[in-house]
Amino acid sequence: MTEHGISPDHLSGGSSGGRRPRPRALILAVVGAIAAVGLVVAGATVPINKVIEAPGPTWNVLSQTPEGQEVLTVSGAESYPAGGALRMTTVSVSGCPGHPVTFFMLVDAWLDDDKAVLDRDEVCPDSLSQEEVEQEGQAQMTSSQDAAVVAALMESGLATRMVLTVAGVSQEQTSTSLAEGDVLESITPEGGTTTTITTYTELRELLTTIPAGTPVTLGVTRDGHAVDVGLTTLAPQDQDGDGQADSEGSLLGVYLSASADSDIDAEVALSDVGGPSAGMMFALGIIDELTPGDMTGGQDIAGTGSISFDGQVGAIGGIRQKMAGAAEAGSDYFLAPASNCAEVEGHVPEGMTVAAVSTLDEAVTAVEAIASGDTQALTTCESVLAAD
Repeated sequence: MTEHGISPDHLSGGSSGGRRPRPRALILAVVGAIAAVGLVVAGATVPINKVIEAPGPTWNVLSQTPEGQEVLTVSGAESYPAGGALRMTTVSVSGCPGHPVTFFMLVDAWLDDDKAVLDRDEVCPDSLSQEEVEQEGQAQMTSSQDAAVVAALMESGLATRMVLTVAGVSQEQTSTSLAEGDVLESITPEGGTTTTITTYTELRELLTTIPAGTPVTLGVTRDGHAVDVGLTTLAPQDQDGDGQADSEGSLLGVYLSASADSDIDAEVALSDVGGPSAGMMFALGIIDELTPGDMTGGQDIAGTGSISFDGQVGAIGGIRQKMAGAAEAGSDYFLAPASNCAEVEGHVPEGMTVAAVSTLDEAVTAVEAIASGDTQALTTCESVLAAD
């Protein structure tokens, strides 16, 4: 027996004949082991310029948070008990500052159909701190709640007029005398007739008939007084870079906030959730709570989509992860923005029915069809893509 009680046979791997260990083989084994440990450590600690999107938690906007708070609280009008579920969905993101991803997490995401790997700049650019990313997400969440209230009240007929207030002016319109807080009342194109503006839809439709570069007079209310303000309309933007304007007509070049001319309001108790993608589900929840009866028919319906003041449902990110999260939460139905249908097709969880919607009105119709069992009436993503 040698020193420390270890025999040469143990060192040589138990080989027969009592041969002495070969130093070169032993050294290579040790180096290999060190390299393997180094790879494990590197894979576990070296940050990568990627983010991973995974299915996140869901919340039934008709129910309560884990802390016992109502997710959605409506005030200023009688509300009615609602059954079933209108489930907002989220995406869990890893890889932004303070939440780095590792090589092993990346490999796992590549092998998991319910996860997605994106360049970090697409989600949280280096130019923004983690605090700024979170603040932006919270601002989008607040804006989506405001839009949901207006859209829901207009859709349900509990408000018929919007108050459109100037929140800012674009750089192209800095010469105008419009002021923050001005309330838009009317528009008169040069040589044309005056149109009273009572909803965002009216404004949008009117502007499609006014060519870019047209001088217009805006009738506004400022500090309780009627004021006329002039400006020249702008050409619509070409955000997709195809050389064509994104819409017909022109733009005012003015940032507007909207509120319903009503005392009814709603608040959402989800301070840790950011982004605009729950707007449609908030709006549906508000309509359900303000309407007698059970709009869902007791069904568990999930969905996603941004919402505009005039009830347009917009595309969102991470829809595959949101469908997976909804399926895991027990939803049998999912409302998806029609503009996301290309990402939906081929990725619908087994047993789930997806309805494509473009407006809040279509979303309400879809929920009512599901509640009545008439799912054949639902618009499918397959039909949306075929029409394109």
